[in-house]
Amino acid sequence: MNYLTIAFAAVLALGGCAKKEKTGLHDVLVERFKDDQDLKDYKLDPSWVADCVVDEISSSLPGFAGDPRRPQFFDAYARFLSVKSEAEAEKSIEEFEKLFGSHSQARVAATSMTDSIMTCMGKDIQGADTDGHRVQEAPSAPPASAQQPAPAPAPAESAPETGERGRTQ
Repeated sequence: MNYLTIAFAAVLALGGCAKKEKTGLHDVLVERFKDDQDLKDYKLDPSWVADCVVDEISSSLPGFAGDPRRPQFFDAYARFLSVKSEAEAEKSIEEFEKLFGSHSQARVAATSMTDSIMTCMGKDIQGADTDGHRVQEAPSAPPASAQQPAPAPAPAESAPETGERGRTQ
């Protein structure tokens, strides 16, 4: 019984740490998304998109929720988001190359932010209300006409030989 209580407390503590480690990145994302014109145009919730991006990034990180290295990764991603120039971006990549393992892996991590943001915006758009110009949800099955196989082309008949300027000989 004592072991069960200790295990339950450990799981709760790890869950609490995991939520706390993501908060900084989430806040940076929400702040950035508040003025994002695409989110405004599609009437997307900045907090929902930020949650999705944090989850996408979290699933790609090494270790487990509560791992002491994970807050460092979230700090790195928050820093990647806050750069204002190419020189600043390069400096932040150099700053975190040991954390990610190499310069190229840090660069990939920095650019993966854009992929995660676009993926999450797409997920939210698919579930968003529309003005009739986008499908609200994907059709469950293709239309009946698309399920019919296309007829096979007729065999080619031999055509008479043509000579100069397409006249028959």
